[in-house]
Amino acid sequence: MMQDKCYTLKELYESDCKEVPKDNGIYRVLVPDGMKIVFRSIAINVHAPLYPAEVLQEKFSKCKSKTVLYIGKASGRKGLRQRLKQYMKYGWNEAVNHKGGRAIWQIEGADQLLLQFECCEDADEVEHRLLREYQQENGSYPLANWRG
Repeated sequence: MMQDKCYTLKELYESDCKEVPKDNGIYRVLVPDGMKIVFRSIAINVHAPLYPAEVLQEKFSKCKSKTVLYIGKASGRKGLRQRLKQYMKYGWNEAVNHKGGRAIWQIEGADQLLLQFECCEDADEVEHRLLREYQQENGSYPLANWRG
């Protein structure tokens, strides 16, 4: 069960993810109510390849759910806190070790997107299940997930 509290990506970055536990888990990047999704043609992180904005727009237009943009996991030794710190640092061009969600950082105002997480023992299994369920319900993976 996902926690009720959502944090903006900016809040997580500014707090250095101190609210995030060190346990393994999964997380979702969500669109706040009323936010329009517009893709940039420039990369925030200069160390990663850029997706063409048209490709992202086309993929997003095919997603039935316009709320969930990314489903990720943290199954390493240091869990969610370390993984989400990597995610935030990638988005602020301070690191290159989380390219998986790079489509997120091509969204104008990405720092205002929401992140929700939950701790779980088998993050790999839970992530695969959530992606499979999403794909079955929506006919595609979330915008920033390219495979399940």
